[in-house]
Amino acid sequence: MPTVADCLRQHAPAYLKQFGNDVPLGHRKVLSAITRCRTGELGSVQYQCSTCGHEHWVGRSCGNRHCPGCGKEQTYAWLEKQTRKLKPVHHFLVTFTVPQELREVLRGSQADGYRALMEASAQTIRDVGSATRSLQGCQLGFFGVLHTWGRDPLVYHPHVHFVVPGGGVYVDDQGHGASWKSTAENFLFHHGTVIGVYKAKLADALRECDLYDPVPTEVWTKKFVVDIQPVGDGRAVLKYLAPYVNRVAISDSRIVACDETSVTYRYKPSKSKVYRTSRVEGHEFVRGFVQMCKTRCRPVFRRSVTTAG
Repeated sequence: MPTVADCLRQHAPAYLKQFGNDVPLGHRKVLSAITRCRTGELGSVQYQCSTCGHEHWVGRSCGNRHCPGCGKEQTYAWLEKQTRKLKPVHHFLVTFTVPQELREVLRGSQADGYRALMEASAQTIRDVGSATRSLQGCQLGFFGVLHTWGRDPLVYHPHVHFVVPGGGVYVDDQGHGASWKSTAENFLFHHGTVIGVYKAKLADALRECDLYDPVPTEVWTKKFVVDIQPVGDGRAVLKYLAPYVNRVAISDSRIVACDETSVTYRYKPSKSKVYRTSRVEGHEFVRGFVQMCKTRCRPVFRRSVTTAG
């Protein structure tokens, strides 16, 4: 079966020739690394079997964080590090999305747009949390992971997942007596309040980086989607997020076929247990792949020493 690297080797040269300098330098570096991964162009390693004496040759890996064939060690390291930070309390997964029309604005100015999305959603959690009765007077600690794709990995869909403990550190008015103050296991914030505050803060964040005017006016009258789900001790959701922190959403196992003109891959739609296949033109596959390569894990903590029990 073909791999993601095979698909990129087949179609990336034509993509780069067609769009030239319009392709960001970061995207060109990613394509260069992955298309040369384990081919010998990055060097090679030779070793000899101590039993049979046969010599083996292995091309060096590219080590790029977006390569489906690399990054497993970094993924495990990230998962272990974040798991150690989990407190022995219940957690929530809070996901902030944007309407379709706003996605195009973010795509055109990714650095500023993603920063605005992350800051607005993080400030929403902090401010709504401080105004929520069960969390008043508490310092919250949480982190977010930015995704730029949905269930279909080649469909642009920027959103942020936040892992939020169900509680915070309470300190009295004199700054003494730090203790853990817990929320109910099935309630973190009032959903309607979160959406209202998020829309206002995102608008303000976009104004600060001169991205508000390009957004169609009707966007702000639409319903923004913010999902809040209890996730138990948080371990399962970390395992879900980990593969996408150091790699992109489409793995080699998703590739069904690759020829001179197109790539066929499979994906699982939301709320479905059945995989579907999608066939796209070669340049569209490359475009969809590199647009995912801006995704990063961006910590947004309010640091504090917490106690729980």
